[in-house]
Amino acid sequence: RPVAGVEVKVVDDSGREVPGGDAGEIITRGPHVMKGYFRKPEATAARIRDRWLFTGDIGRREADGYYYHLGRRDDMIITGGLNVYPGEVEAMVYQHASVQEAIVFAIPDGKRGHVIGAAVVPRPGATIVEKDLLTFLRANLANFKVPQRIMIRQSLPRTSSGKTIREAAVLLSDDSGGS
Repeated sequence: RPVAGVEVKVVDDSGREVPGGDAGEIITRGPHVMKGYFRKPEATAARIRDRWLFTGDIGRREADGYYYHLGRRDDMIITGGLNVYPGEVEAMVYQHASVQEAIVFAIPDGKRGHVIGAAVVPRPGATIVEKDLLTFLRANLANFKVPQRIMIRQSLPRTSSGKTIREAAVLLSDDSGGS
């Protein structure tokens, strides 16, 4: 929920607020919003409109008043004309008891544009059985959001600061070290 003095909305591509429960871009305004990018008026104009900061984050507002972050606009995967937010799929993968870490990414596909891929790391002492993980995901996600390919890894690619690199994860789908 927003803190006092901060406004938050979820809007469509035209900047119109979307109905509760629908996904859109999270925008915010208040004293926390920057005045702009240093010496970059074009970048500022693209992000700040009418004092609203367009965050590039995709989310939804539920009836309980809470906002839920689904992922970054730049990370959205279009598969067969349908939008999939990797963060939403990752959140469900993390619900599986054997999963320590996960990253979801797009794999190019000639027929659908992209299909969903996932790289997962098991918890210490646990074993991930791909079939069991897929059964779990199919029971909890829309079919088009279930990864077509799951790679089980000992670790995920990271930046020097420790952040998982989604773009590098797709390269994992091309090597032969997975299951």
